[in-house]
Amino acid sequence: MRRGRPFKVPVISDDSQQVFFSSQRSATSHCYDLAKRSLLAADIEINRVWSGHPAPTDYAEKAQRFQLILIDLHFFFISIRNLYRYLEKIVLDPTYAHLRPELDRLNDEWFRHYSSGREAFEHIDQRLPGERHENRIVEIEENGARRKIHYGLYLSRGVFAHSDLEWDISLSAFNQIKNEVNVFLQSVVQSSKTTRNTAP
Repeated sequence: MRRGRPFKVPVISDDSQQVFFSSQRSATSHCYDLAKRSLLAADIEINRVWSGHPAPTDYAEKAQRFQLILIDLHFFFISIRNLYRYLEKIVLDPTYAHLRPELDRLNDEWFRHYSSGREAFEHIDQRLPGERHENRIVEIEENGARRKIHYGLYLSRGVFAHSDLEWDISLSAFNQIKNEVNVFLQSVVQSSKTTRNTAP
């Protein structure tokens, strides 16, 4: 059984209520809660990848660990993609529209690239050798040899690779994303307080 550190499950908080009473769109407070849940899901999945299991001792164990990590990475990328979708809906609310430039910055820096990681796992059957979209996997050259990477894990570098793209899947990279998203969520809450305090 895979074990990791315990995670605090988000509950309806004062912050959620602040957003609920200050928002102008019905979906906004739900998206705030769902964004927090997606961030927690990403946290759980990336920690499962790096959960300190003993190093595999034979090929079969290594192959099994490889598959388990790919499962966790798939859901990690889905969580990151969903997180952005919920934050995007928050800034569609006029109360929080002024946060759009900051979300755009986060998208340019993190979300767009990590969301594309989800695509590595979607419709992979169509990109296998001999299939209709085989050419979407770009051939790369490494040490003089040419090959196509469907799923590449370089755990010593903290990298996931697909086709000719790479993603930093290290805990330090995710913690930076998490910290910046938490700052953004706090800006949402602070905007809620400001709105309520200035309401007629």
